[in-house]
Amino acid sequence: MAKGIVRDIGVFGAACVCGVASGMFGIGGGVLLVPLLGLLFSYGQHRAQGTSLVALIPPTGLLGLLAYARHDLVSWRTGLLLIPGVFLGGIAGGVLARKLKPERMRHVFAGILLIVGVWQALSAWVR
Repeated sequence: MAKGIVRDIGVFGAACVCGVASGMFGIGGGVLLVPLLGLLFSYGQHRAQGTSLVALIPPTGLLGLLAYARHDLVSWRTGLLLIPGVFLGGIAGGVLARKLKPERMRHVFAGILLIVGVWQALSAWVR
């Protein structure tokens, strides 16, 4: 019983960190929560990704949107134009994810994070 409580506290702590990152930077699920669920809590790649979607999109997405909208920091036109692509891409990504083995999925995911991280770092520091 105590082991389960410690795990739940750890999951809650990881979620708090991801919530702060999501509110501050617009990241959390894919960049932080998925790796944390896999590395700290032994979730498989597919389960970690699915779990992060449940946890982050409805509550954090809505609350983050409200906080940014309150300060007029939302491009509504662009945001609304993003919806169909994200919707269709999410369906296609879910179908493709089922076709990949968990190990391969983790390699692809790590590669994307690496590429985006290097790109972001270079654009932030090299100007």
